[in-house]
Amino acid sequence: MKYLALAAIVLTGAVLFLLNNGGLNFYRIAASGNAAIPESILPKFLDSATTVSIGSTEILVEIATTTADIRKGLSGRPSLDPRSGMLFMFPKPYMYKFWMSDMLFPLDMIWIDNGIVVDISPNATTTFNPAAPNFYFPDEPAQYVLEVNVGFTATHGIVPGDTVTFKNIPLLP
Repeated sequence: MKYLALAAIVLTGAVLFLLNNGGLNFYRIAASGNAAIPESILPKFLDSATTVSIGSTEILVEIATTTADIRKGLSGRPSLDPRSGMLFMFPKPYMYKFWMSDMLFPLDMIWIDNGIVVDISPNATTTFNPAAPNFYFPDEPAQYVLEVNVGFTATHGIVPGDTVTFKNIPLLP
C-alpha cells in the first residue's frame, strides 16, 4: 500500500530543545546521526490500519521516530489528507519544542502522554524567521505529538483531557 502523506514540523536544520529539570538541553537532530528512537524499535511507516483515536475521532497516521523522519516531517509537502496526521514518538516525556520551517500549510499539534491529550497548539503557522523562530511546546511533558491539519481539533471537539488510543502502533518499552 502507498505510504500516507501526513503532517509534521521539526524540519531540515531544526533543533529540538528538551526542557529537563529546569535546564535547557539542546538536541541537534540535524547534526546528529542518532535516531530519536532507534530505527529497529518501530517501522518507519505503517499501513492504513495504523491509527490514533481521540474520543470517537480516528486519524490515520504516519509514524516519525528517527532523526531523519522528525527532521523532514511534512517539509515541502503541499497538503495533508483531512483524515490523516503524523505521530512523533519519543523515548520519554519531555517539554519538546518544535518550530516550523519549510512548511506549506499550518497545523494543529496535539500533545499526548499516558493515553491523554495533555495540550493542544492550534494553528502552528507557516511563518518562519530563523533569526527569531516561534517555538511550539506543551504546557506539560508529552511523549507523543500528533500533527493534523489546522482546525482539526476544533472541528472534532478535541480538548486536553481527552482519551487517546493507538491502534497497530507498537508502544515503546
